[in-house]
Amino acid sequence: MAYQIVTKSDDGETAVFTDCLTTWATENYAEITGTSANPRTRAELQGHPTMAGFVGPCWGGWTATGDPILRYEDTAAYAANCI
Repeated sequence: MAYQIVTKSDDGETAVFTDCLTTWATENYAEITGTSANPRTRAELQGHPTMAGFVGPCWGGWTATGDPILRYEDTAAYAANCI
């Protein structure tokens, strides 16, 4: 599973990819708050972590090898991209 995390700062947006969301959250002081269980979303999103201050998991497409990408955006990046 590939995770894409998008954050926004005064310098602009940054997107990073990781294979382990738990490790990324720990290293970046993000809090995992639960799991996604919205039955109206794609099956690939079910059961994956939710994080405080982030929108996600969201569908991010497929990797070159065919693995799903789950995207998380901090609230500032989400607001900037929802125009």
